[in-house]
Amino acid sequence: MPNTIYLLIFGMSLLLFYWFFLKPKKAKEVHYLIHKDKHQVLDISNAYDLYEDPKTILVAHFSDTHFRSGHAPKKLNPLIRSTMARKPDIIVFTGDLLANYEHWPHQLTPTLVDKLKHLKAPFGKFAVLGNQDYAGAGQYFVQEVLKEADFTPLVNESLFTNKEDTSIHIVGMDDTILGNPMFDFEKKIANWHLLLVHEADPVEKVKSLLDFDLVLTGHPFKKKAFKKNQKPPKFINGLYQLGSKTLLSIFPHYETGKILLKTPTIYYYHLVKDSKEKTTT
Repeated sequence: MPNTIYLLIFGMSLLLFYWFFLKPKKAKEVHYLIHKDKHQVLDISNAYDLYEDPKTILVAHFSDTHFRSGHAPKKLNPLIRSTMARKPDIIVFTGDLLANYEHWPHQLTPTLVDKLKHLKAPFGKFAVLGNQDYAGAGQYFVQEVLKEADFTPLVNESLFTNKEDTSIHIVGMDDTILGNPMFDFEKKIANWHLLLVHEADPVEKVKSLLDFDLVLTGHPFKKKAFKKNQKPPKFINGLYQLGSKTLLSIFPHYETGKILLKTPTIYYYHLVKDSKEKTTT
């Protein structure tokens, strides 16, 4: 019996050590420098501070949080710290806030709203729904949570925001698996055009796809998840060049790393306003 007690004490000590010292406090940040000419996309994650410019639009992007019992909203803390330090102009979320509304522990709702509200962006926070947000008819609840947290849910909608003399046109599509997406959007005049959608593969159905500068999605795949005789989607993970102007970026899994040391991820896109840049339609 004494040995059992000592083992329990030792095990609890290890857990406490992990909780206070080893648990990741910082998010993994990925930074991309993006010009209108997408052939100039650079990964500047190790030197993003060298490219800081007040004229640059900084867009923060995260997705697929899949919050549920045992995976609580406090997982957003590293992202909150990251955005407080980087001060993005715009924050976008591309779906799957919850794992399944039917099993959502509602006592965590105030915490979820509070954590999302702590993500700050002076020119707006925008979101689209994912297939998991529709599970258990949860899309209405998810939209209300996002609104309470000062996000603007975009369900086949578009809007404008701007920073000084730079205009940004943002389009948000409904989920392409369980929602009712539109694929035809009216062209607008702006310096930058962003398309938000949860799944990447159906974006080729968007009639004006090549008019967008940046297409941001979630719902990543792993190649090893497909059998040899199973054809994987065209867009699985990472960056894809769609024509000379359009870049598709699929946000990876929200947490990466080992089971006890998983680190949340956030992407930053530094949109550079070229000196001779023209407003596009």
